[in-house]
Amino acid sequence: MTVKEHLEFYSRIKGIPPEKREKFIEEALEDVMLSNRANHKISELSGGMRRRVSVAISIVSDPKIIFFDEPSTGLDPENRRQLWDILVKLKGKRAMLLTTHSMEEADVLCNRIAVVTNGILRCIAPQVRLKSLYGGGYHLEINCQKQRFLNISKKINIRRKKKTKIQELNEKESMRQMDIRKHPSNSN
Repeated sequence: MTVKEHLEFYSRIKGIPPEKREKFIEEALEDVMLSNRANHKISELSGGMRRRVSVAISIVSDPKIIFFDEPSTGLDPENRRQLWDILVKLKGKRAMLLTTHSMEEADVLCNRIAVVTNGILRCIAPQVRLKSLYGGGYHLEINCQKQRFLNISKKINIRRKKKTKIQELNEKESMRQMDIRKHPSNSN
């Protein structure tokens, strides 16, 4: 099926009257910058374009609310940025709710961010408020206890050597057992 056929299929499912279908499809294709690919088969499109088709399917009936579940996961940086630009354009026309693990994505696309941990809503606020409360960058701790590190390293190396010796002994014993099975007369 082509991109346009997909959108037509979903517009029928969403109950768009036949006389309005073409208009909604053209607007959706234009919004996601796929007007020039309308007659291409989905299998011919890149991953980023396929993701844009998914967005077009979600907006083809001009809904008031759209839900996105990690919309840019798996996309390369260029396609991710293009998708974000598309979603930012769509943001003013309707309400959007999106789930993501990427704070960068949330920062670009969201007016308010809710943090959910273990199924419990922990906080909800604009990005500026969350950054002022919980920090706006990275925290790096450096432990400068060289001797402790060396001791831990030494213990790890000793464990590895013991494990290697045990494996060697087990292999030798296995070989000896196999040799005994092959030549029972040599076992004495």
